[in-house]
Amino acid sequence: MVPILRNCFVYFEMTVLGRSGGGFIPQTSMATLSFGLSTKEMPPNTLVGAWKGSVGLCTTGQILISGQWCSPGPADPTISPFGDRETVGCLVCLDDSSAFETWDGVMITATITFNINGRIVSPHVPCLPTGLDQHSPISSPPDVPVGATPPSFTLPLLVPAEEELYPTLTLHSPGTSVMCRFSAEDIIARSREDIGAPPNVAVYAVDGSLVFKEEE
Repeated sequence: MVPILRNCFVYFEMTVLGRSGGGFIPQTSMATLSFGLSTKEMPPNTLVGAWKGSVGLCTTGQILISGQWCSPGPADPTISPFGDRETVGCLVCLDDSSAFETWDGVMITATITFNINGRIVSPHVPCLPTGLDQHSPISSPPDVPVGATPPSFTLPLLVPAEEELYPTLTLHSPGTSVMCRFSAEDIIARSREDIGAPPNVAVYAVDGSLVFKEEE
C-alpha cells in the first residue's frame, strides 16, 4: 500500500476492464465496485466509503462518504452508472495546515474530486466536512484550502491527523478486474478540466511523478 502525498494535489485513476467467466465466456452483468480513499483503520471487508475517514464512488454513480450516501447534485443530474471499459479518477489534497481539534483528536481536511471518463461528478453534500462521530468539534473546521476546486465539485473528508490516506478499491462482482493508474505515464486524463484541478498548482501521481506542472 502506497499512501498519497500530503500537502499537494494527487491524482490517480482506475479503469474497469472487461470481464470473463470461468470458461472465458463474457459476463453480461454489470461490474459492481467502489473506488476511493481510506485509512488503514478500515477493515478489508468493508465497502470503501462506509467507514469513517473513507470515501468511495460506486458503480451506481452514488458517493458514499464516512457512511453517508450522497448523489450527484442538481448542477449535474445526468451522471449515470459506470462499468466495464470505463475510467474513474480521483483528485485529492490532504492538507496538514487545516488541522483542528475535536473530542476525537486532531483532524485534518482532505478535499476530493471524482470524475467518470473525464466528466466531473458534482455531489450534493452537507457544507461541513464529514468523517467525525456525533461529537462537536472543540474548534471550528477550517474552510476549504486556498486553491482547492470550487466547492460544488469537492467532497470535504475529515481524517485523523496521524493517519495516511490510501487509494482503495472494493470489488463485489465476480470476475471483475481493474487496472490501477498510479503513475503519470499511465494517466488517461489530458487536462486540468478533466479532473477538476485548480490552475497554477502542480498535480502529482501516487508514485510522485508529475501529472501537470504548475504553469500548465
